[in-house]
Order: sequence, then structure tokens, then C-alpha cells
Amino acid sequence: MIDMSAWEEIYVDVVDELELDPKNVRLEFGEGSPESDIIQDLFHNEKALTLVESICKVGLLTHEVPIAIRRDDQLIVVEGNRRVAALKAIQNPFLAPEYQARITKARNGVNLGPLRRISVKVAPNEDDANQLIAAIHTGNQRVGWSPTRQAAFFQAQIDSGKSPEYLIAHYPTVEVRKFILRSQILKLFRDADYRDDSLKDFVKHRAFPVSVLARLYGYEEFLLLTQIRIDESAPAVSLESSRSQFNAIAEKIVGDIKSKRINTRTLNSTKSESYAEYMGELRHLIQAHADKSIASTRAVVPDPPKAAESSGTTQVPKQQSSASQSGEQKPTGSQATPPPAALTQGVVAKREKESNPNYLDLSQIKIDPAFPPSIRKICEELALINVRKFPNATLDLLRTFLEKAIKAYAEKLGSDLKQYAGQQQSGGFVQLSHCLTWLEEHLKNANKTAFIQVIKKIRGNKIGGYIPTIDHMNAINHNHHVFATADEVKACWDGMEGLIRMMLKP
Repeated sequence: MIDMSAWEEIYVDVVDELELDPKNVRLEFGEGSPESDIIQDLFHNEKALTLVESICKVGLLTHEVPIAIRRDDQLIVVEGNRRVAALKAIQNPFLAPEYQARITKARNGVNLGPLRRISVKVAPNEDDANQLIAAIHTGNQRVGWSPTRQAAFFQAQIDSGKSPEYLIAHYPTVEVRKFILRSQILKLFRDADYRDDSLKDFVKHRAFPVSVLARLYGYEEFLLLTQIRIDESAPAVSLESSRSQFNAIAEKIVGDIKSKRINTRTLNSTKSESYAEYMGELRHLIQAHADKSIASTRAVVPDPPKAAESSGTTQVPKQQSSASQSGEQKPTGSQATPPPAALTQGVVAKREKESNPNYLDLSQIKIDPAFPPSIRKICEELALINVRKFPNATLDLLRTFLEKAIKAYAEKLGSDLKQYAGQQQSGGFVQLSHCLTWLEEHLKNANKTAFIQVIKKIRGNKIGGYIPTIDHMNAINHNHHVFATADEVKACWDGMEGLIRMMLKP
């Protein structure tokens, strides 16, 4: 048993009285190695610079003190070498020449006096020191917080009245925005209405694998399908779909997490087959829910029964009468249509029959939150529209999307497109052709030459085929003899997807 209560605790000068340990297991040095080499190694391989920045921002945390031993009349640090190396470099940035500028910047305005003398505990001998080191680095006395618990820590502070801005400023070395967004997403799923009580209990359990949700909401395509809005700068999460639709989505996702149908491995990449398949399942679920909602609004409500003219009695409709006579009851209300969970049972089979080319691939799209809401709305529609069924509607929307994306991009950069609009031909209105002219000129000036040929092709400057040119899109839009096919739509999207992705990215 280690009894540290009897160990001597002293205050020492980190520069003049403490020496780093060349025997440290993190290092590959031998006896007699110069301290400058040890410091260089700790900065290069053990992220000592991160510790420098943390100490300069928050101060030196003293809940754990370095451990030293006396060896050959020197005070050698055996536990806490990285911390002591950071403190030495803060006092003298020249000790880490490769990181000198960043260390100098980090310590700018910092009172260096309190960081010069620190408290250390002195182990009575090497054996006791080694026993402590083994307990710290190979034992399990400290249990790390789960991702759910990490999120709950910051959510509790927000619930107590602290603002996100305060937390971000108060914890400068912590990714506070990430944890706040995680807690708000988790709350969104916990507040959903689950028909299966076991799912409600599962999502509220502290061991719920929120990392799987994080993998999902880290993808823009998922956010477009589910209409979840994430503002990373605020940070804030909002839902723009109907509650009933989200309840169906939450029921499926939480159920699939519980059954291990999905995990961080199956959702590891937007290019994986399992990810594409799961987005397809969600898409079909959302479409099924929309179809169900439309059907319910179109349902014919029967006229109220009319009174019999001769007897004054109420006439019973034939269908109701026959049902009553047989003792059977016709399903009404919510019983007449299957709940969302039942809808999902047929989703997988339906998904397997339809291939991914039925939909545009939006998996690589990332939208800057500063862009107007219309950009995201169009993306949401494009994510759900079936190209095979509605090629003309899709291509018409693609043309609109391209024009609006360019205008939003120009507005973001502070450019005025009106000077590119011809007064005689367009009446001063900025049209797609003007947008493309500006974009080509901008990309030349910005030295983004990879996209110039893409624009030339869209403008129809004899690069590649007729698709996806502006002339082709205009013909679909205006010529009553021309119509689009699904393959043409796919070709148009493939031709402009990279360009749009470049403009929309945050």
C-alpha cells in the first residue's frame, strides 16, 4: 500500500532546481542525455505545446503535483515530466526552438511569476516512486467520463443559467460547442414520443451510445433528410420537421442502435455501402410518413346522417349497418393506418428493390449556416426527390439550385452581380448566365483553376458533351418539345456537384 501522507512536499524553482528524468519510459534517452533533448522530445512526441497553451489560458492545475526523487544530489522529476517541461519552456521559450514562436505567443500577457515556483512531492526512494507511477499509468483508479456524461456536464450548467458564451470563454481548452450540441441532440431524441417504452428507457440511460448519434448528425445528408438544424457558432440545435415525422425517425434510429443494427463502424464513412443503405431506409421512412400524412388530409369525411322524412328516425348507412349486423368493427382514426413502426418493416425490402441512382448523392455537401435558408430548403427537397420518377422536376430544381448557390456565394464574398447583368437582354435582372460569368472570373482571380473548365462546360464552351450545359437546362425549362431523363439529371448533378460543394462549404 502506498502511503503518500509521509512524503515530503516542497516548493522549488522549475528552472533551477528541477531536472527532467532521462529514464522516463516515454523517452528513448539514456543516462547523461541533455535536458534540452528531453524537452524537444516531449514537445515533438508528447504534445507538450498543448499543455503550454492550456496552462497559459487556464493556469496551472495543482490537484496533482509532480513527483520527484533525489538522485545524485539532484531533484529528478519521475512523474510529471511533460508538465515540468511545459513550465520550463514557458519561462524560457528558447528551450524548444521549433515551438518558440507559438510558446511566446501563448505566454503573452501571462504573469510568469506564479508559474516559476511549484509544489512537488518527493518520494523516499525509487521503489516507492515506481509503485506510484505503475498505479497511475497501469491501474484503473480513475474512470473516464462517457460521451453522454461529458455532454450532461455542460447541459447541467446551461440548465443552471449559464450561457453557452460564458462556458466557451470559461473552458478555453475544452470543445464546449461540441458537447453542447451533443447534449441538445440527445435531448431532442430523449423528448421524442416512443410507442415502445423500452426505447424511451434506453435512450435516457446514461450508458446510451450517443457516439452513434454523433456519427449520424456529423453528416449533412442526415441533417437534410431529418430537417435538423445545427448552428455550430451559437451553438444551437432546432427541428424543422413535424413532430410526428421526427418521432418515427427517432423510433427507428434508437431501435436500430439498441439492436446494434447501426454503430460507429457501419456509419464510418459516407462512401460505405452500409451508410448509403441506411440513408435510403431513412429516406423511405420519411417519404412513407409524408404519403401517410397526405392520404389522411385527403380522406373523405362522410356527410352526417340525414333524418328520415317520414318517420323522423335516423338512417344508417349501408356499410355501417352491415358491419353492425355482423358484429365486426371497422378500424377508425389511428387504427385505420399502420403506425410508423409498421411502416419501417417494409422499408428495408422496398429499399433493396430501388438502387441508389434513384436519388442524387448529397453525402459530400456541407452548407455554411450563414447562407440563406432557401439553400438548405432546396437541398432538403433534392435529398428526397426520386430522380427516376420526377426527372424534369429534379432538373428544373437543379438549375434553380445552381443559380441560387452562385448568388449566395457572391453575396458571402461581398460581390455585386448586377454589373454582370445586361440591361438590354435581361432588363437588369441577374440570370444564371450572368452568375456563371462572374463565377468564372472570380475563380480565375482566386487561382482556383480546377473549377474553371467545369464552368466552361456548363456555359457550353465546347468542352465535353451537351450535358450539363446551361443550354440543355434552359431547354428543359423553356422548350415545350424537350424533356429530361433520369440519366441526364444524374449527369448534370455529377458535372456540377464539386462546384456547388466548393461554394457551399463553411
